[in-house]
Amino acid sequence: MKGRALVAFAIAIGLLGLFVYAIGWNEVLSAISRTTPSVYATAFLAMIGCLFFRSLVWHRVLSIVDEARPYWLVAGVFLTAMFAKYAVPYGQVTSGVGIAAVISRYFDAAYEEGLAAIVSADFLNYVPYYTLGGVGVGYVLFTHPLPIDLGAHALPVVALVALVATVLWIGWQRRTLVVRGMAGVTARIRALVRRLTGRNVGFLRRENVERRFEGFYTTLDLVGRDRRGVLGAIVFAHLGWTGLAVALFATAHAVGTEIPLGIAFLAVAVSKVGFLVPTPGGVGGVEASMATALYLLWPVGFATATATALLWRLSTYWFTILVGGTTAMAMTLRDPTSAGTE
Repeated sequence: MKGRALVAFAIAIGLLGLFVYAIGWNEVLSAISRTTPSVYATAFLAMIGCLFFRSLVWHRVLSIVDEARPYWLVAGVFLTAMFAKYAVPYGQVTSGVGIAAVISRYFDAAYEEGLAAIVSADFLNYVPYYTLGGVGVGYVLFTHPLPIDLGAHALPVVALVALVATVLWIGWQRRTLVVRGMAGVTARIRALVRRLTGRNVGFLRRENVERRFEGFYTTLDLVGRDRRGVLGAIVFAHLGWTGLAVALFATAHAVGTEIPLGIAFLAVAVSKVGFLVPTPGGVGGVEASMATALYLLWPVGFATATATALLWRLSTYWFTILVGGTTAMAMTLRDPTSAGTE
């Protein structure tokens, strides 16, 4: 796994290098050299605030699902999860399975409860991409005329939003369909494993899969019934996401491009499209999406937009990798069986 992660990072950085080379190394580096350090430092402070409030979302949701745990423990698991999400391709989709196992060990909770809590918390942390991103759209449409027509560029974003909404609706409203579908998939996987290894994988039996999903949806219902807890988590999620926009706002100003906060809201929301690129944390794709968004939304050169995107990712993505990786190593030094009882 470590070797694959290193290869993935090497490929991602290579793609990012090609992107910057295509724009023009000299122009991008020249824009970066104009950065005001004291202003740029605000971006890191904003990211610290983002991680703090997003970890509070996890703390609030996990407190609904199970007994309240110390904040330091929840924050440690959250930062470990962020490292896992950013260190592998499509980690934001696939890492939840592994992090649920970590939660079940540290919190002495059922696996499906931990998975449902993670899904709920991550969903709440992603809601601002649509709500505050919508605020950015409103700002652009009603207060700031665009320099070019965005009709063709908006289509992929609209399609992505529609796809996510459809998947969420099916997952929530068509539970029986989801359970049957997953039971069918696991049955085929079980048959394949038995054919290749001769092992009878018991935990993939239909009754076990259905029982896991029953516990998963029961936990989701439990979270949904605590409206006060969910409302608090939604507030924390929006404060955390605002940290991403403030980091972009500060980075752009540090480079000398004074964009409005509304533009920052929309650019951060659009940059999510870059995570479709199969690299760790969407490296290369997010930077390209952000640079393109800034170029289309604000009268700025593409080299300056690229420099802003690179510096913003340094203060958000790479900073989180550093903090999350350090926290993950620190968590491994502590006995998880005793951590949940303190």
